[in-house]
Amino acid sequence: MEITDLFSHKIHSSDDSWPNKLIDIASIFYEFDGKPYNRNAIEKRLSEISPRASVVARDPSKFRDEISAYPAYLGLYRIELVGKIWHIFLSHTAKQFLITEEPNVAAFMLLQMILFQYPNGMGVAYTSGSNGVRIQSNTRDRTLGFIKNNIHLSPFRLICMGLKADSSLKNVSPLEANLSFDEVFVLANQEKTNCIASPSIDDVKDVLTAFRNGQISAPLNYESRFHILKHTNLLISDRMGIKVRNAFGKTDAEELLLKLDVINSTKTQFTDFNDASNIDDLLNGARLCSWGRYFDGVRTLESDKVNILTNENPEIYSELEIAAESQSKDVEIIKSGNIYQLKQVNFDTSSGNQNNNKKIIYTDPELTKIKRQRANLSHKILLEKLHDYLKKRGATPFENEHIDLFAELPSKDKYVFEVKSITASNLLSQTRKGVSQLYEYRYRYQNIIGYDVNLFLVYPQEPIVVPWLQKYLCSDRHIGIIWFDKNDQILFSPHCKEMVQPLIEAF
Repeated sequence: MEITDLFSHKIHSSDDSWPNKLIDIASIFYEFDGKPYNRNAIEKRLSEISPRASVVARDPSKFRDEISAYPAYLGLYRIELVGKIWHIFLSHTAKQFLITEEPNVAAFMLLQMILFQYPNGMGVAYTSGSNGVRIQSNTRDRTLGFIKNNIHLSPFRLICMGLKADSSLKNVSPLEANLSFDEVFVLANQEKTNCIASPSIDDVKDVLTAFRNGQISAPLNYESRFHILKHTNLLISDRMGIKVRNAFGKTDAEELLLKLDVINSTKTQFTDFNDASNIDDLLNGARLCSWGRYFDGVRTLESDKVNILTNENPEIYSELEIAAESQSKDVEIIKSGNIYQLKQVNFDTSSGNQNNNKKIIYTDPELTKIKRQRANLSHKILLEKLHDYLKKRGATPFENEHIDLFAELPSKDKYVFEVKSITASNLLSQTRKGVSQLYEYRYRYQNIIGYDVNLFLVYPQEPIVVPWLQKYLCSDRHIGIIWFDKNDQILFSPHCKEMVQPLIEAF
């Protein structure tokens, strides 16, 4: 069978805001983690998210893609039988890298792309509130065709091995290697290179050499949709084909090469469909959920590989490297000692939803963490509520690269807010981080906002799991604590009543 499509058109990942959309979708599905699968409830929740706080599609017809394509092609969640009812479970990889205070989309994508292969468990439709299941006919026929032809194709791993083979054939670094789209689809359609998820470099070199010598040809028509690769922060595609992204300094180059080596040494593959020969066998496979459990990088890959693939060295570079990279139009250097101008909050261009085509190099790793925090959906929703609340009270909210939100009320009371999307397990660690941030920002920006500002931590709910925390923050550290009720009205700790009073007075 001829393979002419490797990645899905249902995941619209070409836009640079797509990583934020992935985080938002994962956050919404996390609300249903461990619960009975209820498609109507999921669609309703997707439609409720404020368009200012999320980039999730507002058109309900597009929710089909979020609900079907994201688990199929990215392993965002799996559907598994508990008793006689289908339940939804977010993947461990999504929980570790998307549902966190500091989401890391590149780490999630890299782990999942390594495991994605054909044949797989896609095309399965589950009946809410029961154990009913069916497989779409076109997907069924394609899957059975893969099995019949003994295909075990991992597109991402094949491309990475292809780049290693090209570097060997040309005697250049893998960072200088390139595969044309024709070459990718030649590799995907040759028995030598598509019957094992990790083909040997010798077999890949043989196929590339045969193609370059005109002995074999690529399919006449194929879908060259490779935008999704750039979100791994490893590979990119352009008109010339696929290559490793440009390295930003020596440390980054070494890390890219190490990750390539780890990917090319990965041998695991999914084989549970090997003996399937008909629709009943595929349905039995769906009921066992073996593909869903396999397609979860944190669970399936060795821990040492996970650590290497998801580790990001602090982006600190020498002055020479910074000077060289700053000449590029595609790079923006953000230095650690900068004092950033306060700008009015605009949810179309704010830090959490900003589209930026440039590669940003932070000389301060803390700024990378701040950027990730602001991609967290809970963080964005809290910030939106706080922004709207302050606007109603006559304030103009401001932000910058450090400060989540600063506002001065008509009463001249000034506030710096640090938003923390905490859980019971990370309340103390996130609070400690927030305390140090508030003190630092007050000190560093005192010439802009003054030193007489009120410092506040903003939580998604009352922080009660640590009994002494509220009194310590308010009475000892002079940091206020607020959260919102279901009507988006501010609630506060009784220990900071005096500090919060101007916020709750009507103007």
